[in-house]
Amino acid sequence: MLPALNRLRKNRDFRTAYAKGRSHVHPLAVLYILKRRQTEDRLGKPVTGIRIGFVVSKKQGKAVVRNRIKRRLREAIRQGKTLGVTSNLDLIFVGRSGLKDASWSEIQTAIDDLLQRGGLKEARGASPDTNSP
Repeated sequence: MLPALNRLRKNRDFRTAYAKGRSHVHPLAVLYILKRRQTEDRLGKPVTGIRIGFVVSKKQGKAVVRNRIKRRLREAIRQGKTLGVTSNLDLIFVGRSGLKDASWSEIQTAIDDLLQRGGLKEARGASPDTNSP
């Protein structure tokens, strides 16, 4: 599970990300990215880093199915090590209809592709230093 400071929970934050954020579409999921100003938690401490939210429509199935989809998305994010980014970003992953029947490798590929399109992850096979022998 994500740490509490890295979770996006308020409806207001979701609506803001939908309205003002950029979206990247994949057949299995949609990623909304919003660069936000520094916010504060309940104690007045500044909140920095990435906050992530997951959305799955009731059209996908009953609660058991929706929760399974969200767990699989969370695990793909956890294994992708995206929480290392230090920017103030809100990310929302919206599960689409094909996600419920997708294999694990398809989900990982979809998440990697979305993160790459959003500029949060380098392309596979691209080396940071092109001059190395």
